[in-house]
Amino acid sequence: MDKKEYIIRQLGRTKNKRYESYVVTRIVHLLNDFSIKFVTQQYVSRPEGRALTDLFFPQFGIHIEVDEGQHFTCAAIKEDKVREADIVNATGHEIIRVDVTKSFEKINSKIDEIVEKLKVLRCNEQFSAWDIDSEFDPQTYIQRGYIDIVDHVAFKTIKDACNCFGHNYSGYQRAGATHPNPHIMLWFPKLFPNGEWDNQISNDEKTIIERNMNDIKAREHIFSHLNDKEKHKHQRIVFAKVRGNLGDTLYRFRGLYSLDVQKSNENTGLVWKRTKTKVNTYPQPKN
Repeated sequence: MDKKEYIIRQLGRTKNKRYESYVVTRIVHLLNDFSIKFVTQQYVSRPEGRALTDLFFPQFGIHIEVDEGQHFTCAAIKEDKVREADIVNATGHEIIRVDVTKSFEKINSKIDEIVEKLKVLRCNEQFSAWDIDSEFDPQTYIQRGYIDIVDHVAFKTIKDACNCFGHNYSGYQRAGATHPNPHIMLWFPKLFPNGEWDNQISNDEKTIIERNMNDIKAREHIFSHLNDKEKHKHQRIVFAKVRGNLGDTLYRFRGLYSLDVQKSNENTGLVWKRTKTKVNTYPQPKN
């Protein structure tokens, strides 16, 4: 997907929401700067479920929310405050609200404020221009030396993720792969019921439960890990298989998870706790 296709498809996601569509498209068109990436209808993890924000600028950590009339009941105001606090606490991002119940002039004035703020941030010398090709290229992260969850890293294929950790695969389809550290493995799970497996991730993404739905296989799998005295299987760098917000399949970085031996058992399954949100990458060995 090139940048033109990405932008058109992102804007197309707002077409059934008139006020949201107006605010989003006006901001994007007034910015007129396609070195700035934007995401419409961005999912954000919360302790109790996931939130969906109307417009997100990942380079700046700024979310735009379009508030229509239903947002101004007492219950909705209270719920929005809790939701906003959850997002800010979980991400450190800023949320800017646009009240579209106000006059047309005031709506546009708020939009102008947002655009000006984004343009000022764009002038920061630390700003990194959006490059849709390098975004999915393993070499980007190998040269950087790390992958950080704050960068919303995802790959189009398993082999691309593997190649960030010393591999040189031209193709790879397995759910696990080796890591330069023998105590760590790369894991590409489907975090939803799938075939024999019922893997689940908590709403805050800090805990993964792994369990086979066949009790006999589940028991064998669980105890093979719990009885691993060398702890070769006790840490995993997770790239979960997800559906991207444009409908494409991606493998999104979730962090480094360690096995919680105390909470893992044959009834619950293997319990993995996130211990790091940033991991080192490795170049391919030179021949």
